[in-house]
Amino acid sequence: MKSYIRKHRPFNGDSDITCGDRLHAIALQVIVLLPVLFLPYTIVKAQETQTAAEPGSIVAEIKAEAEKVITSVQGRWTKSWIAQSGNLPPIKPFSLKVGDKDVTIDESLFYSGRYGSPLSYSRAFDLVEEFGFKPAEKSRVFDFGYGSIGHLRLLALSGLDVTAVDVDPLLPSMYADAAGPLGSGNVRLLNGKFPAEESLVTEAGDGYDLFISKNTLKRGYIHPAREPASPKHIIELGVTDEAYLQQVAKMLKPGGFFVIYNLCPPKAPDDKPYIPWADGECPFSEAQLSQAGFEILAYDIVDDKAARELGRLLSWDQMGMNLQTDLFAWYTIAKKK
Repeated sequence: MKSYIRKHRPFNGDSDITCGDRLHAIALQVIVLLPVLFLPYTIVKAQETQTAAEPGSIVAEIKAEAEKVITSVQGRWTKSWIAQSGNLPPIKPFSLKVGDKDVTIDESLFYSGRYGSPLSYSRAFDLVEEFGFKPAEKSRVFDFGYGSIGHLRLLALSGLDVTAVDVDPLLPSMYADAAGPLGSGNVRLLNGKFPAEESLVTEAGDGYDLFISKNTLKRGYIHPAREPASPKHIIELGVTDEAYLQQVAKMLKPGGFFVIYNLCPPKAPDDKPYIPWADGECPFSEAQLSQAGFEILAYDIVDDKAARELGRLLSWDQMGMNLQTDLFAWYTIAKKK
């Protein structure tokens, strides 16, 4: 069995952070980066344990963002998902022991923290709705590499049952009391090497209407075009591409959707070190998707314009990012036959 390493972002211009590195970083109260900002000079906010966010303050910020972002989407369901932002439960600060450090978990880290606004999922949801995703009460969603809980709670508040998996060891502790029923939906969180761990596959089950992965299933992470600077810069799924896609197809209902949406920095020139997280195309070929039983609706579609508009609405351009030169996006959408 291959090892499974998941990372998301470079840190301070050095290397990507593995889940263990990220825990250490939080314990040291270092800089928190948005999930799409990947750039060494971009500083968004700090998680300061001495000045935890007041309960309700970050929810209010997300609600204010929602009022702007909702103008950029077309889908009725996506609009209703965004509109739930003000209904996110407030979070009272609490402490966790991480190694020998006491870490304060406040509403900022809980909902926005290291991965930015939960509304960064709005473009992916709007796209799949455009392609025919019409969730009903108790429709099921699976998120591979969820990172934070905000968007999952919005799904539950919209009446959906959502299951999500990640390998970050902080998440089970931070969200120990956060899963379960919410509104008319439900959130279920898994932690581990999915689908390499059979127990997680069993626990996840099937009958899903949507399987989504945002900023995790990147070609540069799964099949880097050049030698990465470090093994930390790759994701080993623990199974073959074919086995992974077969598992996704098995989990989906007939007509269920498989969505890969990736936001990226600019790719490095050939004479510069390779940047895996900038290589955001689909890691699987069209032939592999078809052989797994998918109808391909969109494959490696460039989505820069819409991503930059979302970045503007979420004020990423006010946090050190040049949207025109620093932000790129691709998406692939397939449907189980």
